[in-house]
Amino acid sequence: MNAGWPSTLKLKVIYMKNIEQNSGKPLPITLQAFDGIEGNDSLPIDYYDPSSKHYLVKKASGRWQAIDTSNYNRIMRARGYKSKPSEGSSLSDIDIEILDVQDHRDVNYYGPLCGRNAGFYEELGVRYLVTEDMKLPEPIKGEWLNLDSVLKGLLSRNEAKEIGEIQYHTFCGWIKSSVEALRAGREQQQQALALCGPAGCGKSFIQHLITDMFAGRSAKVEGYFNGKTNFNADLFKAEHLILEDEYVSTRITDRLKLGAALKSHCVGVTTAKLHAKGKDGLNIRPWWRISISLNDDPETMMILPPLDDHIADKLIILRASRSEFPMPFSTPDEKKIFRAQLVKEIPAFLYWLIHEYEIPENCADRHRYNVSFFHHPELKESLERLSPESHLLELIDSCFAEELNESKLRLTAKEIENRLRTRDSKSAEKLLTFNNAMGTYLGRLAKKHPKRIISHKTEAQRLWEIQPPETSDKSKVECQGAIFPCF
Repeated sequence: MNAGWPSTLKLKVIYMKNIEQNSGKPLPITLQAFDGIEGNDSLPIDYYDPSSKHYLVKKASGRWQAIDTSNYNRIMRARGYKSKPSEGSSLSDIDIEILDVQDHRDVNYYGPLCGRNAGFYEELGVRYLVTEDMKLPEPIKGEWLNLDSVLKGLLSRNEAKEIGEIQYHTFCGWIKSSVEALRAGREQQQQALALCGPAGCGKSFIQHLITDMFAGRSAKVEGYFNGKTNFNADLFKAEHLILEDEYVSTRITDRLKLGAALKSHCVGVTTAKLHAKGKDGLNIRPWWRISISLNDDPETMMILPPLDDHIADKLIILRASRSEFPMPFSTPDEKKIFRAQLVKEIPAFLYWLIHEYEIPENCADRHRYNVSFFHHPELKESLERLSPESHLLELIDSCFAEELNESKLRLTAKEIENRLRTRDSKSAEKLLTFNNAMGTYLGRLAKKHPKRIISHKTEAQRLWEIQPPETSDKSKVECQGAIFPCF
């Protein structure tokens, strides 16, 4: 909650207000003398950061500045505080004010903070000063024809009618749910949004517009998500976290890490640890939305986490297509003008979303996210073909071809792994990169192909029954013929 005046405040002055004149300079007055005078809430309130030993002062421009003790004393004198103790007192007015600020207005963090307007807050035992407001567009009823044309061209115009409509409403529903929660200061779990399409189709352009629709602040998350840095203070300064494909790995271990990061930063998050360089971590409630832009070729899409039961409903995957823009978009000047026009139409789009638009029932989630997850069927099929469990099945069919031509197999996960490592060590090494990878992938295969992979649990162990491939597939099985991507 926003802080008011501490009850222990001893003395204040009216700054830059000539109530009494002394050679044209304002004289200090007591707080009691100030009571009842209109505008008393305009007195400056300062804060103190113990970790840096800086005082936080709001300048006339509205910006907050961190100031050391020497310069803070100078500001106190300019405000009219006395630097020398009164007769019979051991403390000057400045000393009293400094002690009061240190005792009652100390903060653990100061700076911009996602989902918060400027002010003092105390939550979860953490005291922090937010130093800037969110830049929330004001919804205004009006036309947004160009923005609508861009969204429909990107998401629906080149799709089958049903798929196109679902993609368009899924995107609009995701934005609606997000902006309503952000503007109400409400926690709202929301899926990550992935836009997959050819280079130059406008998917990154839309990411920048999403930033403007939220609060005007974004941060790139690849360094923190891929473990290159443990510091994440910049993420807490932005509502919109952006991920792009050129910075992310296709190795299965990194894809699993990405899935865990998506869950923790946009779905499972209630508190997160803000870790700035040189400072202790702080538990703070963030407000984040994550968008991902990537090309739609199968190899690039391999950066996305496997669509297992843990991540599938927490990720929206939309296909973006090239389409003619409603305004010229070739030269830098044309792009600048076009972007300015779309930004100008955002208030009308938000008004429509908030006051007029209802998410269609076939795209709605009334229990958790407001909008249902959606995976474009062709993109989903590509991901599943390139999934590690699909490659495991190919490897099993390849290396166990002779046995499977005669009968089914029934082995433990460890026995299957040992035989694969013996018969095709290179492929097995690339595929089985973490403990229990074999058991994990066999479990997924049992759900996807229940007629081929069957789990049998006994008192002593779990056995995996492997049925021969369908007759039509047997001609494709060659002992060393499978090609496996780099996991």
